Amino acid sequence: MPLAKQIKALLLCCTSLATFQTANAQDAQPLQDSISDVIVVRGRNIPEPQRATSQVASFLSADDLERSGDENAALALTRLSGLSVVGGRFAYVRGLGDRYSSARLNGSVLPSPEPLRRTVPLDLFPSNVLAGAVVQKTYSADYSGEFGGGVIDLNTLRVPDESFLNIKGGIGANLITTGKNGLFVNGSDLDFLGYDDGLRSLPDPLADVVNSGTPLASLDDSQVEVIGESLVNSPLTVIQNGTLGPNFDASINAGTAIDLNDGLRLGLVGVVGYDQEWTNRDGLRQTILGTLNTDFETKSTSMDATVNGLAAATLEWDTGAVTATGLYIHSTLKESQIDEGVDRSQPGSQLVTIESNTFLQRQLYMGQLSGDQRVGENIDITWRTAFARSNRDSPYEWNLMRFRDTVDSDPVYSFANKQSTKFSYLTDDVFSGGLDVSYEIPFAGPRAASVSVGYEYSDNERDYDIYSFRFAGGNSLPEDVQSARPDYLFSPDNIDPSRFFLSDASFTPDLYDATMTTHAGYFKSDFELIPTVTANVGVRYETAEQIVQTSDRFGNIGSTTTLDNDYWLPTATVTWNFADNMQFRVGYSHTIARPQFRELAQSLFFDPETNRSYRGNRFLVDSEFRNYDARFEYYLGRNQFITLAGFYKTIDNPIEEILFTTTGDSFDTTFINSPKAELFGGEAEYRTRFDILWNDWFERREWIFSVNYTFTESEIKVEAGDVVINPLSGFAEDATLFGLAGQPLQGTPKHIVNSQVGWEGENDRFTVLFGWVDERILQRGSPTGGIPTVYETPGIQLDAVYGIDVVLLGTDATISLSGRNLLATRHEEFQLSDATPEGRTEFQTYDRGRSISAGLTIKF
Repeated sequence: MPLAKQIKALLLCCTSLATFQTANAQDAQPLQDSISDVIVVRGRNIPEPQRATSQVASFLSADDLERSGDENAALALTRLSGLSVVGGRFAYVRGLGDRYSSARLNGSVLPSPEPLRRTVPLDLFPSNVLAGAVVQKTYSADYSGEFGGGVIDLNTLRVPDESFLNIKGGIGANLITTGKNGLFVNGSDLDFLGYDDGLRSLPDPLADVVNSGTPLASLDDSQVEVIGESLVNSPLTVIQNGTLGPNFDASINAGTAIDLNDGLRLGLVGVVGYDQEWTNRDGLRQTILGTLNTDFETKSTSMDATVNGLAAATLEWDTGAVTATGLYIHSTLKESQIDEGVDRSQPGSQLVTIESNTFLQRQLYMGQLSGDQRVGENIDITWRTAFARSNRDSPYEWNLMRFRDTVDSDPVYSFANKQSTKFSYLTDDVFSGGLDVSYEIPFAGPRAASVSVGYEYSDNERDYDIYSFRFAGGNSLPEDVQSARPDYLFSPDNIDPSRFFLSDASFTPDLYDATMTTHAGYFKSDFELIPTVTANVGVRYETAEQIVQTSDRFGNIGSTTTLDNDYWLPTATVTWNFADNMQFRVGYSHTIARPQFRELAQSLFFDPETNRSYRGNRFLVDSEFRNYDARFEYYLGRNQFITLAGFYKTIDNPIEEILFTTTGDSFDTTFINSPKAELFGGEAEYRTRFDILWNDWFERREWIFSVNYTFTESEIKVEAGDVVINPLSGFAEDATLFGLAGQPLQGTPKHIVNSQVGWEGENDRFTVLFGWVDERILQRGSPTGGIPTVYETPGIQLDAVYGIDVVLLGTDATISLSGRNLLATRHEEFQLSDATPEGRTEFQTYDRGRSISAGLTIKF
């Protein structure tokens, strides 16, 4: 369809659905004639993914991944309507927080290596291991009942259409990082790969104390001195300056399909990749507790290294297939940071310098076995079983605070107990399985109906251990020692009872063990109500027992929380195919969202990535959703469509982050159940392909344009008599004291826009990608504690991607070029108050810089 007619149709659809026939009298006449006839089969011009699903969903194809050139799943998903990605890692569906979205891999549950998150960070999945993704925004009974905003199902490569071997290498630069000075510690010999060679392991003398649960204070001075001196010093404590090199990546992916005897076909796919990236962040960190409490200029440098591998073997036959998939992802953040400024909670001059180092490793292993089988003419059986283990290890989190008399003076260790060393380890295991049986009911003629039943099981176990220590003492050091380099300051000569001695920094129950076992069964049916109108109705029964128990490293039990609930979760969607290229859907569902382990664990957790401290709330309860959806879809041609959608949700007991004051003029983050929230909004998406008849160069390329917009209005409802359980005291308090009434939901922006424009030629492709996410609440403030709400402004993201196919030395190859964050949009987190003349403080704001990269893929 010519571009002019598409635009005309778009305007008419947005103005009035009833008048779409008048878009063009010549084109409209056949459609009017068809409406007057008795038509039983409709929707034949609707693309297969949208026609096959009865739900409101968005699809990311292999072609989309190639065109956008995104390195990982998180970036790729930002191109779909209604999705925004926080911190480049966590996908929010329709603006709702990640606790209201879930992620799966080939249908199986994925555990998260993040203590504060429900889903795995999607930046861990390089796009070269993916065949596509589905984002389902309306609930169906075959998915988990934990469904608020949507479910993201990542699909990995399986059986290739033809054999391939691709070798890729790339190099990149960030304009405020590459070739500039950065901060780092030497670390171990394998740091560049993202692995520690054992340097950061607990030293044997300290490990013996930890494993036996022995307090350091119970040992004699000589034993404590030996343990203190066993900690690694210079390689992990001395922050150096140096010029940072370029970013680079490399990968190999291969696949083949082998025809065996008796109609069997074997597909083999493998991917191995490595990526390393340096990032400088120079910015501001300010906090308010009634008045300006901290005001820091911060400089940090991080190295992100990711190693990934995927292997899949699929055996196919005429009526079914079995697939074995293995996935390995290892991602490491190595970061050094120096903060300089004022901390009014500290003694003396309050001018401080803080040095910190982090080596945060995230790792995911997953093995999956799945299959499908056609039995007879009408029965389909699919099954899956998987085991996944995720780890998050952060050994040797080093932190040192020193003081300055004036802005220009050298920092000195003039107050005691201002150093800490932490070791934290998280292991999360998930065993899951599912069985689905579908029966197609035979009818004469074109009518169709099916029923499905299924069972799903999941067992999730998490262990989180943290060991906190500090070098106590240091009140009256000689002046030359106070200003010495960290490795000299804490050298063996200074570790003795008269100067520094290692001590336990925490006696609170900061460790936790958690389990959640879920059983679910469901029934659903797809059937034709009348010709052109189909319905999907179902119900899921789901029961889950969730237990979280805290303890300290000495074996003392803290709190125990148990949530044991079961739900009947109905769902219904009706689709009307009133034209060959149009359909309209309406749906209703009842779903839930459970508190996460970290949110229930009443223990302290410090996140070095965000410099925030969190404490759980053992009084949290499940949230319950009622979801109402409607969507109109108009398909104009191949990958060309218009969609208009509306949604409305009510949420009972939504969980939100809230800041609260602690002792020492500081604050932490915890979680509360707000009484109720309402959310409504709409989505509009337009995607088209067109020709530009200018000259031969333009005519030889097919041009692509797409834009999607999501509007979301959310509001917390507080009525007379509503209470909130105070997370600190455990007592019910009047909800009005928390300043919730009329506030938007945390993490929900009002506006989200994604757009792309470009071309696809015979040998090249180019795309400009634009994204904008409106301001949203990052963490809710505390009116009684004098802490303003923290807002985040993701802002505008402008990227450009170009790829061209060439022949090098007789071999096919692809050259790719990309530019990211071309407008140099900053990361902004801020608070609004009267504490400063500007009325705004920068909670955490820094420059992200522009990035450019080039890659070469050789195809054999």
